[in-house]
Amino acid sequence: MLRLVGVTIPEDVDLFNGLRMIKGLDTKNSRAKIETYLTKAGLYNRQLQPNGKLEKVYPKVADLSWKEKARLIDVVDMPRAVLRNIHSSPKKLRLIADAIRGKSVDEAMATLQFMQKGEAPTLLKLLKSAIANAGANHDLRADDLYIAKITIDGGATMKRFMARARGRACRIRKRTSHAQIVLRERFSMAKFAVSEKTQDAAAKKTVKKAPAKTAAKSTAPKAEKAATAKKPAAKKTTKSQGGKE
Repeated sequence: MLRLVGVTIPEDVDLFNGLRMIKGLDTKNSRAKIETYLTKAGLYNRQLQPNGKLEKVYPKVADLSWKEKARLIDVVDMPRAVLRNIHSSPKKLRLIADAIRGKSVDEAMATLQFMQKGEAPTLLKLLKSAIANAGANHDLRADDLYIAKITIDGGATMKRFMARARGRACRIRKRTSHAQIVLRERFSMAKFAVSEKTQDAAAKKTVKKAPAKTAAKSTAPKAEKAATAKKPAAKKTTKSQGGKE
């Protein structure tokens, strides 16, 4: 099973057509974007065509291992929201980003609302924008989402100066940042697919073990009866030994 951006892709579909099933990647202009996703994940092969050209061939979902599926999920950055040229340094914003990374959407919003940091409202606004994009563009519910990625990159730096003693000038760097939030849906994907043979073998084992338990229960009353039958004999011997001669 492969689930991406709220869409379950069938196992008999190749990856390129499977990604085109996602809302937002089903247009003609998204071919280059899909190819970049699959190239980053390394999920393609080059085959020589009869016309003498090398073309990329993408595997089917059923042929992928669990690691390859996880690699593709990490590469696809949808739904997301981006905010550029924030008037704050990346170092300050990363302290806020580390506090909400990996949390659910509700928990992250509550954390940002009560956090005593200057740029916490800015990231809260960005998170709300990502939630709105997930609902409008991909039909995802906010209750099932969590913050999978949040990256803070450095932007342009404005250089200013301050006059100091003896005609000198002290440099001032006014830094800016770019922030990006990527949301994902919580779901469990099995690492190993259970085949029908293993299921039948497990069922046979359970059937075979059932008579053994009944046999053990039937032997238990017999053992108790034997123990009770031996107890009076032990009492008789003790009386004969303890009597007067």
